[in-house]
Amino acid sequence: MSRFKTLIWLATVFFSGLILSGIFLAPLLQEKSPALSAFIYHLFSTICHQRVERSFFWLGQQLAVCSRCLGFYAGFFLSALAYPLWPHRLVRWLESRPSLILVAAGPLIVDATGGLLGLWWTTLSLRLASGVLWAVFLPFFWFRALFNLSGTSGQTSRG
Repeated sequence: MSRFKTLIWLATVFFSGLILSGIFLAPLLQEKSPALSAFIYHLFSTICHQRVERSFFWLGQQLAVCSRCLGFYAGFFLSALAYPLWPHRLVRWLESRPSLILVAAGPLIVDATGGLLGLWWTTLSLRLASGVLWAVFLPFFWFRALFNLSGTSGQTSRG
């Protein structure tokens, strides 16, 4: 990757890692810094319902997001982190198929719809997995879009 693309990759990994860390930082700070912990929970409450029955707990405290949102953030971070390691041919194949985002969202949509309609209750682990499954595809399109916007895309976003 060029220096500019490496910088975009590093910034993405840093900021997505920072967000993911915040999910675990909120319960960690609960006893030592309750005001900061409450602030972090509040920040995440603007993007997640934080329902207790749909959330994992760590150190006896609820994480700052539900299990599915945790899957979104963890899946995006891990896929972005591994981005330079993905085979070039696979990256090009994935980038040329944006409909994969919809296909990967299928289990998530079915699960969420069934839950909303009261047809079933999904375990936290399955909610996490459906979030991860969808989110691992996002960095490929994120990087492609950023590289295209910056004018450094060339033939492919990895070159």
